[in-house]
Amino acid sequence: MIENLLKYQEVDAKLREIELKISRNEERKKLTEAKRYLDGVTDSVNKLDDKAAELLNAYETLKRESEKLDEQKEEFTKALEDVENEAGANYLIKKVDELTLKIKQTSQTLKTLLEEITAISSEYVSIKNKTQVQQTVYKENHQKYKEFKIPLDKEMLAIRAELDKLKDSVDPVLMGKYVKQRENKMFPIVFEAVNGTHCGGCFTELSLLDLTKLKNGEVLECSCGRLLYLKK
Repeated sequence: MIENLLKYQEVDAKLREIELKISRNEERKKLTEAKRYLDGVTDSVNKLDDKAAELLNAYETLKRESEKLDEQKEEFTKALEDVENEAGANYLIKKVDELTLKIKQTSQTLKTLLEEITAISSEYVSIKNKTQVQQTVYKENHQKYKEFKIPLDKEMLAIRAELDKLKDSVDPVLMGKYVKQRENKMFPIVFEAVNGTHCGGCFTELSLLDLTKLKNGEVLECSCGRLLYLKK
């Protein structure tokens, strides 16, 4: 029973070696990074569009308010020229001072909004330039990675065909446990118990009951997920 599983793992090791070779390929890394950026750039631009629209709306609204304040100030200033009593003059002076302060505050807010709008424009340019660079990176490395992977795909296809044949000779329960750990990126999965007393992977000491099962030819699943056996 264990011999078939060990044979399966031996062949599977060849597949994993190719998988690691592919994952470490520099063209693949650059391609993946470029794709990740390009996939997310649309969302980034949409967020900028929303922010730009919000700022422009606020800017235009505040600009109209500023123009109204200027008009009111001008009206009060002209009225001040014709006032004949001190009380009226003091009132108009107070209103002019209030409007002057509001105009100053509004002007500062408009300046801040304009700076934010300018910053977004610069960000648009930056995104456009980076997108062009990443599109070039993607195109160049996509072709290189494709050429690199063609022969490896053929090898993996042959190995997977061999694994499919071997799979039928392995106990389904053990095969299920093996596949689960393989999907969790564990490898190797099947280990001989060290000195018949410890897990060959994590070195956890086995219980007397587990040792008895191993001696009886059973395959155990360690708490770490590895499958253990004992050589006869």
